[in-house]
Amino acid sequence: MPIVSAPLANAAIADPDYADAYSVDVPPGASTDPAAWTRAIFGSNAFPEQAVSDTEHLTGKAMPMLDFVASVRVVDGRATLTTLVRYRNPLGRLYFTFVRPVHRLLVPRMVARAGRRMCEAG
Repeated sequence: MPIVSAPLANAAIADPDYADAYSVDVPPGASTDPAAWTRAIFGSNAFPEQAVSDTEHLTGKAMPMLDFVASVRVVDGRATLTTLVRYRNPLGRLYFTFVRPVHRLLVPRMVARAGRRMCEAG
């Protein structure tokens, strides 16, 4: 099922095995540049850029066991980080079984922290 709010991510991984999205309000006066939000979320740990539009910045990585993309989209006063994952083999499914709980714990915190950083950077 496509994540309608992330067109570049949907184009990169049309039929993901895993998808989630976390959002935060864009603080007044903060940048609406999705690449700036990507840097605020991931810092120097950002993944290689795959695509960019006026509202969406797509990063990701192809690994032997799975493919994943992280889309940061800024629309209507919200910054949303969408993650899509496609398993390439059973090892990918097993790997993500262990990553998923950590991902669900850390990613919402990363997005919230980015909102605070963007507010301070204003």
